[in-house]
This record gives sequence, C-alpha cells and structure tokens, in this order.
Amino acid sequence: MLSMYDTPLEILYLILSIGGGLLLIVLIIAVVHLVSILSNIKKVTSKAKDTVDLVNHYLWQPIKIMLMILEKGKDIMENQKKKK
Repeated sequence: MLSMYDTPLEILYLILSIGGGLLLIVLIIAVVHLVSILSNIKKVTSKAKDTVDLVNHYLWQPIKIMLMILEKGKDIMENQKKKK
C-alpha cells in the first residue's frame, strides 16, 4: 500500500484529500449545530413574545384603566369647580 505513494506529490495529494475530508466533516457538524442553535433561538423568541403579550395584557391594561379613571376624576373635579 505504501508503494503507491512513492513521490512527494502523491503524498501531498493524500494529505490534502484527508485534510479536505476532515474539514468538510467539521463544517457539516458546525452547520448542524448552527441550525439547532437557530431553532432554539426561534423557540426562545416565540416564548418571549408570548410573555410580553401576557405582561402587556395583565399589567398594562389595569394601569391604562386606572389612568382613564384618574383623567375622568380630574374632569369631574374641574366641572365642579366651574359650577361653584
């Protein structure tokens, strides 16, 4: 088997092909990990969006209602002052 690689050029081709194959395997593994990371990011952003929607609904809606009530109270107080 070693008699097949007698010249330095043949050894260079062998090393380059092995190195290229290893590089290709590493790149494939990196792409698979990248896809899984991006999939996890998509799940996390979806859950974060749901959380923001819940916070908006359950926290900000009562605050908005309370601010509306305060504005109406100010209007009523101003109307009572004008009547006096």
